[in-house]
Amino acid sequence: MKNPFEYIDAPALARHLEISLEERLGRRTWKGRTRTGEAVAVKTGATAQVINFLDNLRSLHPPFAYPRIITAEAGFYLVYAFIPGIVLSDGDFESAEALAAAFELSGRLTALCRSLKLAPMFQGLQGNTAVGGTTPGAAARRLAALGSGLDYQLDGLAIRRQEAAQSYAWAQQLVSDCTARWPRDDALPTAFWSRLSQRVEVVTSIHLAPQGSNLAHTGFTPEHLLVDAGDRWGIVSWQVAPRPYNYMRYRYLAWCLVHSQRGDITRRYDALLQSMPVINYSGANALTWVLCLVETWVEAFSALDFRAEKLQALSTFFEEAMVVTDPHQPKAARPTDTGRKDSGSDIN
Repeated sequence: MKNPFEYIDAPALARHLEISLEERLGRRTWKGRTRTGEAVAVKTGATAQVINFLDNLRSLHPPFAYPRIITAEAGFYLVYAFIPGIVLSDGDFESAEALAAAFELSGRLTALCRSLKLAPMFQGLQGNTAVGGTTPGAAARRLAALGSGLDYQLDGLAIRRQEAAQSYAWAQQLVSDCTARWPRDDALPTAFWSRLSQRVEVVTSIHLAPQGSNLAHTGFTPEHLLVDAGDRWGIVSWQVAPRPYNYMRYRYLAWCLVHSQRGDITRRYDALLQSMPVINYSGANALTWVLCLVETWVEAFSALDFRAEKLQALSTFFEEAMVVTDPHQPKAARPTDTGRKDSGSDIN
């Protein structure tokens, strides 16, 4: 089904908003300037969920740059202050420094997602403290804001169950979508899709986030990460939805594998998987890795370097994900394995 947002007339929208467009940044995003000369980004088709998410981030003070909303209308557009920086996909996204920073950034973002439901409480407390903070009425409003936080804590289990169910439904739908969209010439192991579908159906542990939230930036890839001259990171092209635990790190790594311009794929990425910080690792996490690989593969529009080698790596990781393992035992080593290095000090 075609995306209705593709038909929004960006130039007409820019004229309506009195913004001069200068450069196309993505499929639905442009850089422009307001009448006063302020650099802005204009994104068409921003959903209400994303707009609300970005609005709530303000009170959580994230340690990275993100779209600060100037004006928005759900379903039509989002205008935010332009974020300068180099897109990570244009640099060495496989470097040890880039990978370490991306893994840490995803952990911090997961921590923010856990606090997201408390954002209205923080906003209420901040607002009532700043204006009339000593009046009886302000005190009552602060108590009401605290009450909203307690309400979330009481409802937290129900929210976690709902997010886990949505993540599980996403995994099932992804297999169906990728089956239909898989390139005909890219050969896969026998019964690949039926075996993957069966595994997705029976494995639920990947959807049970140990720290309380399944929310993720579903576009957490080098294409949507920025680094400025001061080594400050920025995250753009926000898409927020429940996903399996540790999804963002696997998603980043899957994008790197699919778009890598270097060979020796299986050995290199097996080593990178061993270095990824995780909590409560189990063999089921290999399933999340395979889901991210097939998701990223069908999204890749251009010709891929080392295509056959990457397909072989995908098949190898797939076979590992199909093996039912005891979560209390380490993954069976291949000749290239050096053993899993898990310090347990992950920021998650």
